[in-house]
Amino acid sequence: MKKIISSKKGQNTLEVALVFIMIVLLVGGIMKIWLWSNDQIVRRQIKYNETRVSAGTATDTYQLNWPVYTPRSLSEEEVLIGNK
Repeated sequence: MKKIISSKKGQNTLEVALVFIMIVLLVGGIMKIWLWSNDQIVRRQIKYNETRVSAGTATDTYQLNWPVYTPRSLSEEEVLIGNK
């Protein structure tokens, strides 16, 4: 009877050790994915800022002139007769 109890204690210890290792690996994997995604966000933001500055201007005094597109004015004759 005593041998059965000691073997169950050994089995319990082994199961706890295996579950602990699995939990540590799971938490480590989650942290690795989190750090990787954080690094990707930082890299994308840096590239976004570089392209934004190179596409436009680095100064704050730049103003976009509106309207960017103005349609050509049509005369009454062009509207009634059509453009030939």
